[in-house]
Amino acid sequence: MNITVLNIAVILIILFLFGLGLYFILKRGRKRKKEREIRRFNELVQTFIESEEIPVSLKDDQLNYIFINLAMEDFYGINSEDIIGQGDFEILEEKMAIKERETDKKVLATKTFVTDEMLWKGKIFKTTKFPVDLLNGKFGVGAYIRSASEKNREKYLKTLMSISDGVMIVDPLGKIEMLNNTAEEMTGWPVREALGKHYSLVFVLEDEKQADLVPDHIAEAFRDNAMKEFDTHVLLVSRDGRKYHLEDSVAPISDEEGHIDGAIVIFRDVTEKKEKRAAIEYNSFHDALTGLYNRRFFEEELIRLNTERNLPLSVIIGDVDGLKLTNDIFGHDAGDELIKKVSEIFKKVCRADDIIARWGGDEFAILLPQTEKKDAQRLSDRIKDNFSKEKIKSIQGNVSLGVATKYEPEENIEVIIASAEDNMYMKKTINRGKKKEDTFNNILDKLYGELPAEAEHARRTSEICKKIARKMNLSEAEINKVSKAAYLHDIGKVALDKEIARKNEYVIDDTYKEMKMHPVVGFRILNAFDHTVDLANIVLGHHERWDGSGYPQGLMGQEIPKLARIIAVGERFDDMTAETDYRPAISIDDALEEMKRNVGTHYDPDVVAALEQVIRDEQTYTRKITR
Repeated sequence: MNITVLNIAVILIILFLFGLGLYFILKRGRKRKKEREIRRFNELVQTFIESEEIPVSLKDDQLNYIFINLAMEDFYGINSEDIIGQGDFEILEEKMAIKERETDKKVLATKTFVTDEMLWKGKIFKTTKFPVDLLNGKFGVGAYIRSASEKNREKYLKTLMSISDGVMIVDPLGKIEMLNNTAEEMTGWPVREALGKHYSLVFVLEDEKQADLVPDHIAEAFRDNAMKEFDTHVLLVSRDGRKYHLEDSVAPISDEEGHIDGAIVIFRDVTEKKEKRAAIEYNSFHDALTGLYNRRFFEEELIRLNTERNLPLSVIIGDVDGLKLTNDIFGHDAGDELIKKVSEIFKKVCRADDIIARWGGDEFAILLPQTEKKDAQRLSDRIKDNFSKEKIKSIQGNVSLGVATKYEPEENIEVIIASAEDNMYMKKTINRGKKKEDTFNNILDKLYGELPAEAEHARRTSEICKKIARKMNLSEAEINKVSKAAYLHDIGKVALDKEIARKNEYVIDDTYKEMKMHPVVGFRILNAFDHTVDLANIVLGHHERWDGSGYPQGLMGQEIPKLARIIAVGERFDDMTAETDYRPAISIDDALEEMKRNVGTHYDPDVVAALEQVIRDEQTYTRKITR
């Protein structure tokens, strides 16, 4: 059959008209559906509005309130303007809000009615929640609330008795009707003994600050027919004397006619929570290491105390000398010990009302209200005197202190503090040279006083190195330098445990890693003092090896400082030829042969050659003398 153009045109027109008709039909259907939804929503809202006795609410898909009726306003005691747009967590106690959120989510997930019970202002209520098809195509949650029956009330109370919080129920005369397990544990009263007793005998409260001033919230709840919350400072005193910080409330229980039928007390132990909160508050104003106030608290107190009635207001700024050196030599534990020692002296010398703060890493500040400058200076002198008697490891205690005083109200307290700092830095600068020299001598005395063998080893090594340097035709300046460096080459051992420091540093055992640190510590010590700074790199390199297998840097050949190469040979030669606790001495010739076997690996060939020449010359000289 032939299909003409006319036939095709007719078919297309028919399809077009059919499609157009279908479009209008669907459009009209959607319009009617939307009108039905609007009508249903309006009917729902109208029903809510007209309900005068039953509290009714509606939440959107995000579980925020979008409508409540007047009965719900009365139920919550909150105006609708303060509820609309809010969720349960903004208007309810957290525990109740969590429970409400769970049932709301169940409604949205199952699209079914969900019933539950709630305790509100001492009464038991039954809640019914249901899904609501909103205009935006999503589901919200509708709810209404009714009073629970006596049977449900008993069921609710039984459930309540099984929770982990303490629960106590008293009758209108204040006699105990029920304690749950937690309440028994916390009060120390078995329920069989507590029943019928007045709550004041079992539920014994005291204020942590003023024991005689604890309000009777249970009596107040009966009197006002309203829920009462415990004060934050209330303690429950158990029968055996234990004390618990409490949190929670007491609410009267009413019957259907609103008559008070008793009261329910719900409480929990928040001792740990309170202690954690107290610790957080304490740490926010105190230095964790010393227990002194921190800079933040000091500055707040400065604002509070900077008044005319506190004049004269004196300030002491202190800086602990030698903290960095102590950290570098003995580690941060020793540095912390130094800081704590200073803090203890401040607390011992100062008055109880003085504000003592750790101002910075090694800086302290003391605020002295109503204190003349001469009195503040005397206090400063006492602090220095006390601290000068202390010694951390081998570091002599010393603190530089500056004093300044505000006498007139118009004086700027910031300027006073700056003046105290300037005074402190001036004293620190004046005393720096002498104190540093004393500190260095103390370090050396500690090392050689505790380890006399090390002192002898240092002296002999210094002599050998001086002879090697002279044989190598070095200048007198270099000869003197290598002699000094050789005498101090093991100064870093002052930071080692005494037993480790006694060991042969060439023996590899479980303490070898610690032993390997002594050139680094020695470098830090020598680098900290002006008169030894030029020896620091020499001491750092005295355990490097010619082939690069030494420590601590793994230098090789000419990279190793020349004087360090001399010390490496001199101190090893003395170590082998001197009698020690860990092994007997070997002969000079045997020691020399050992050194020569390690030329090119451990030792600089030129230095070993110079040592051999020194030995041969001395042997020749000895033979001549003995003839």
